[in-house]
Amino acid sequence: MIARQLLASLLIASSLVGCGRVPVAQDAPTPLPPQPDCSAAADPGALCILVLGDSIAAGVPLSGDDRWWVHLAGTLGTALPDRTVVIDSWAVPGSRVDVLESAARDQSAIDSYDIAIVIEGVNDEIVQPVDTWQARYEAVIAAMEQRGLIVIVGTPPPGFQDGAFATRYDPTANALREVAHGRPLLDIAARWHADGAAVAATYYSDLIHQSEAGQLLMAEMAHEVVLHAIEKP
Repeated sequence: MIARQLLASLLIASSLVGCGRVPVAQDAPTPLPPQPDCSAAADPGALCILVLGDSIAAGVPLSGDDRWWVHLAGTLGTALPDRTVVIDSWAVPGSRVDVLESAARDQSAIDSYDIAIVIEGVNDEIVQPVDTWQARYEAVIAAMEQRGLIVIVGTPPPGFQDGAFATRYDPTANALREVAHGRPLLDIAARWHADGAAVAATYYSDLIHQSEAGQLLMAEMAHEVVLHAIEKP
Protein backbone atom coordinates (compact mmCIF):
# COMPACT_ATOMS: atom_id res chain seq x y z
CA MET A 1 0.00 0.00 0.00
CA ILE A 2 1.29 3.45 -0.86
CA ALA A 3 0.31 7.01 -0.11
CA ARG A 4 -3.02 8.20 -1.30
CA GLN A 5 -2.31 11.61 -2.68
CA LEU A 6 0.21 13.59 -4.71
CA LEU A 7 0.93 16.98 -3.25
CA ALA A 8 1.04 20.24 -5.14
CA SER A 9 3.38 20.71 -8.08
CA LEU A 10 6.61 22.62 -7.67
CA LEU A 11 6.80 26.32 -8.44
CA ILE A 12 10.44 26.90 -9.30
CA ALA A 13 12.15 29.92 -7.77
CA SER A 14 15.67 31.07 -8.45
CA SER A 15 18.33 32.29 -6.06
CA LEU A 16 21.74 33.76 -6.85
CA VAL A 17 24.84 31.67 -6.04
CA GLY A 18 28.50 32.27 -6.71
CA CYS A 19 28.69 30.56 -10.11
CA GLY A 20 25.16 31.25 -11.36
CA ARG A 21 21.53 30.78 -10.45
CA VAL A 22 20.24 27.58 -8.85
CA PRO A 23 16.48 26.96 -8.45
CA VAL A 24 15.24 26.20 -4.97
CA ALA A 25 12.19 24.19 -4.04
CA GLN A 26 9.79 27.09 -3.56
CA ASP A 27 10.20 30.45 -1.88
CA ALA A 28 7.19 30.42 0.46
CA PRO A 29 6.25 27.35 2.51
CA THR A 30 2.74 25.95 2.10
CA PRO A 31 0.68 25.15 5.23
CA LEU A 32 0.38 21.46 6.02
CA PRO A 33 -3.02 20.16 4.78
CA PRO A 34 -5.07 17.47 6.57
CA GLN A 35 -3.09 14.25 6.42
CA PRO A 36 -3.80 10.53 6.34
CA ASP A 37 -3.51 8.46 9.49
CA CYS A 38 -1.60 5.23 8.99
CA SER A 39 -3.57 3.35 11.64
CA ALA A 40 -6.77 3.85 9.65
CA ALA A 41 -5.45 1.80 6.74
CA ALA A 42 -2.87 -0.59 8.15
CA ASP A 43 -3.01 -3.91 9.96
CA PRO A 44 -1.47 -4.12 13.47
CA GLY A 45 1.81 -5.51 12.13
CA ALA A 46 2.30 -2.84 9.49
CA LEU A 47 5.49 -0.85 9.05
CA CYS A 48 4.25 2.72 8.73
CA ILE A 49 6.66 5.26 7.25
CA LEU A 50 6.05 8.99 6.92
CA VAL A 51 7.91 11.23 4.45
CA LEU A 52 8.32 14.84 5.55
CA GLY A 53 10.08 17.74 3.92
CA ASP A 54 10.13 19.77 0.75
CA SER A 55 9.79 19.08 -2.99
CA ILE A 56 12.86 16.83 -2.95
CA ALA A 57 11.19 14.75 -0.25
CA ALA A 58 7.94 14.75 -2.22
CA GLY A 59 9.61 13.44 -5.38
CA VAL A 60 8.95 16.52 -7.52
CA PRO A 61 8.83 16.82 -10.49
CA LEU A 62 7.86 13.16 -11.01
CA SER A 63 4.44 11.83 -10.15
CA GLY A 64 2.61 8.61 -9.50
CA ASP A 65 4.69 5.46 -9.25
CA ASP A 66 7.87 7.24 -10.41
CA ARG A 67 8.49 8.99 -7.10
CA TRP A 68 11.30 7.65 -4.91
CA TRP A 69 9.16 6.88 -1.88
CA VAL A 70 6.69 4.88 -3.98
CA HIS A 71 9.61 2.79 -5.26
CA LEU A 72 10.70 2.42 -1.65
CA ALA A 73 7.29 1.07 -0.62
CA GLY A 74 7.61 -1.60 -3.29
CA THR A 75 11.13 -2.71 -2.42
CA LEU A 76 10.43 -2.80 1.30
CA GLY A 77 7.29 -4.79 0.67
CA THR A 78 9.37 -7.37 -1.16
CA ALA A 79 12.05 -7.41 1.53
CA LEU A 80 9.49 -7.72 4.35
CA PRO A 81 6.90 -10.16 2.99
CA ASP A 82 5.38 -10.79 6.42
CA ARG A 83 4.61 -7.11 7.03
CA THR A 84 2.36 -4.60 5.34
CA VAL A 85 4.44 -1.59 4.34
CA VAL A 86 2.64 1.75 4.26
CA ILE A 87 4.42 4.92 3.13
CA ASP A 88 2.58 8.23 3.24
CA SER A 89 4.02 11.55 2.13
CA TRP A 90 3.20 14.78 3.92
CA ALA A 91 5.98 16.54 2.03
CA VAL A 92 5.12 20.05 0.87
CA PRO A 93 7.02 21.83 -1.92
CA GLY A 94 8.58 24.91 -0.41
CA SER A 95 8.53 23.43 3.08
CA ARG A 96 10.80 24.82 5.78
CA VAL A 97 11.32 23.92 9.41
CA ASP A 98 8.11 25.66 10.47
CA VAL A 99 6.12 23.09 8.49
CA LEU A 100 7.97 20.29 10.27
CA GLU A 101 7.20 21.93 13.60
CA SER A 102 3.53 22.06 12.66
CA ALA A 103 3.54 18.37 11.75
CA ALA A 104 5.14 17.35 15.05
CA ARG A 105 2.99 19.65 17.18
CA ASP A 106 -0.45 19.62 15.63
CA GLN A 107 -0.92 16.38 13.72
CA SER A 108 -2.04 13.62 16.08
CA ALA A 109 -1.90 11.23 13.13
CA ILE A 110 1.90 11.32 13.34
CA ASP A 111 1.65 8.96 16.31
CA SER A 112 0.44 6.18 14.01
CA TYR A 113 3.79 6.01 12.18
CA ASP A 114 6.89 4.04 13.09
CA ILE A 115 9.48 5.93 11.01
CA ALA A 116 9.77 9.44 9.62
CA ILE A 117 12.13 10.19 6.72
CA VAL A 118 12.83 13.92 6.73
CA ILE A 119 14.52 15.69 3.80
CA GLU A 120 14.62 19.42 4.41
CA GLY A 121 16.92 22.43 4.66
CA VAL A 122 17.25 23.87 1.16
CA ASN A 123 14.42 26.37 1.65
CA ASP A 124 15.52 27.21 5.19
CA GLU A 125 18.96 28.14 3.90
CA ILE A 126 17.63 30.95 1.74
CA VAL A 127 15.88 32.80 4.59
CA GLN A 128 17.89 32.30 7.77
CA PRO A 129 21.40 31.35 8.92
CA VAL A 130 22.19 27.66 9.16
CA ASP A 131 22.86 27.81 12.90
CA THR A 132 19.36 29.25 13.43
CA TRP A 133 17.35 26.64 11.58
CA GLN A 134 19.68 23.82 12.62
CA ALA A 135 18.73 24.25 16.28
CA ARG A 136 15.03 24.24 15.41
CA TYR A 137 15.52 21.20 13.22
CA GLU A 138 17.22 19.35 16.08
CA ALA A 139 14.36 20.25 18.42
CA VAL A 140 11.57 19.13 16.11
CA ILE A 141 13.28 15.82 15.40
CA ALA A 142 13.71 15.25 19.13
CA ALA A 143 10.00 15.98 19.57
CA MET A 144 9.09 13.37 16.96
CA GLU A 145 11.36 10.86 18.65
CA GLN A 146 9.64 11.55 21.96
CA ARG A 147 6.40 10.59 20.25
CA GLY A 148 7.91 7.21 19.39
CA LEU A 149 9.12 7.67 15.81
CA ILE A 150 12.48 6.61 14.45
CA VAL A 151 13.64 9.66 12.48
CA ILE A 152 15.87 9.23 9.43
CA VAL A 153 17.59 12.50 8.52
CA GLY A 154 18.20 13.12 4.82
CA THR A 155 20.62 15.56 3.24
CA PRO A 156 19.45 17.33 0.08
CA PRO A 157 21.40 16.81 -3.14
CA PRO A 158 23.94 19.47 -4.07
CA GLY A 159 22.97 22.07 -6.61
CA PHE A 160 24.14 21.28 -10.12
CA GLN A 161 24.97 23.65 -12.95
CA ASP A 162 27.02 23.55 -16.14
CA GLY A 163 28.13 19.99 -15.51
CA ALA A 164 29.48 20.63 -12.02
CA PHE A 165 28.25 20.59 -8.43
CA ALA A 166 27.50 23.95 -6.85
CA THR A 167 28.70 24.46 -3.28
CA ARG A 168 25.85 26.56 -1.94
CA TYR A 169 24.11 23.73 -0.07
CA ASP A 170 27.25 22.08 1.31
CA PRO A 171 26.82 23.90 4.67
CA THR A 172 23.20 22.68 4.73
CA ALA A 173 24.29 19.09 4.25
CA ASN A 174 26.98 19.45 6.90
CA ALA A 175 24.49 20.88 9.39
CA LEU A 176 22.10 18.00 8.78
CA ARG A 177 24.88 15.48 9.30
CA GLU A 178 25.44 17.07 12.70
CA VAL A 179 21.71 16.79 13.44
CA ALA A 180 21.83 13.14 12.39
CA HIS A 181 24.65 12.30 14.80
CA GLY A 182 23.52 9.07 16.45
CA ARG A 183 20.48 8.89 14.17
CA PRO A 184 19.96 7.07 10.85
CA LEU A 185 21.29 9.18 7.98
CA LEU A 186 20.18 9.19 4.35
CA ASP A 187 23.14 11.08 2.93
CA ILE A 188 22.05 11.91 -0.61
CA ALA A 189 24.58 14.72 -0.91
CA ALA A 190 27.51 12.46 -0.02
CA ARG A 191 26.43 9.77 -2.48
CA TRP A 192 26.01 12.24 -5.33
CA HIS A 193 29.46 13.70 -4.65
CA ALA A 194 31.01 10.23 -4.34
CA ASP A 195 29.59 9.20 -7.71
CA GLY A 196 31.04 12.33 -9.31
CA ALA A 197 29.49 15.06 -11.41
CA ALA A 198 29.64 13.14 -14.69
CA VAL A 199 27.60 10.26 -13.29
CA ALA A 200 25.40 12.33 -11.00
CA ALA A 201 24.36 14.53 -13.93
CA THR A 202 21.95 11.72 -14.83
CA TYR A 203 20.31 12.03 -11.40
CA TYR A 204 18.95 15.54 -12.04
CA SER A 205 15.79 16.64 -13.81
CA ASP A 206 16.78 20.27 -13.28
CA LEU A 207 19.48 21.97 -11.22
CA ILE A 208 18.33 20.50 -7.89
CA HIS A 209 15.49 17.97 -8.32
CA GLN A 210 15.80 14.30 -9.18
CA SER A 211 15.23 12.51 -12.47
CA GLU A 212 13.90 8.97 -12.64
CA ALA A 213 17.45 7.67 -12.20
CA GLY A 214 18.00 9.89 -9.17
CA GLN A 215 14.71 8.87 -7.58
CA LEU A 216 15.50 5.19 -8.07
CA LEU A 217 18.86 5.66 -6.37
CA MET A 218 17.24 7.59 -3.50
CA ALA A 219 14.83 4.68 -3.03
CA GLU A 220 17.70 2.17 -3.07
CA MET A 221 19.62 4.16 -0.45
CA ALA A 222 16.55 4.68 1.74
CA HIS A 223 15.76 0.97 1.54
CA GLU A 224 19.06 0.06 3.19
CA VAL A 225 18.76 2.79 5.82
CA VAL A 226 15.22 1.75 6.79
CA LEU A 227 16.14 -1.94 7.07
CA HIS A 228 19.11 -1.08 9.25
CA ALA A 229 16.98 1.20 11.42
CA ILE A 230 14.32 -1.41 12.15
CA GLU A 231 16.91 -4.14 12.80
CA LYS A 232 18.91 -1.98 15.24
CA PRO A 233 18.28 -3.13 18.81
